[in-house]
Amino acid sequence: MPGHVSLAARVLTRVAAAVVAEQLRVDRAEVRVDASDDAGHLALRVTTPVRVPALSGSVQVPAGGVVGLVRELQSTLTRRVSEITGRTVSRVDVTVSRSQLDRTGRVA
Repeated sequence: MPGHVSLAARVLTRVAAAVVAEQLRVDRAEVRVDASDDAGHLALRVTTPVRVPALSGSVQVPAGGVVGLVRELQSTLTRRVSEITGRTVSRVDVTVSRSQLDRTGRVA
């Protein structure tokens, strides 16, 4: 069908923030996402807290620790935002703003 469909930057950032909050099990209000154009593709800049396990007993630390969590987030965010919005995500830069104690002793 002829025509053009565009999504406002606000829509893209809200979709990305929802994916981050779901993936990391953090409060959506604490996730910040900026979207920009990267040669026709979507570049995302994310600032978010992460959950870390209480360091006691038989805690399950994810492979790669916090860096592993962030790498998994980058992969998931690239895939899910592309699926939901139809935009190709070229890069995802993540800044961890703080850690939150995960009282259950497990991380994502």
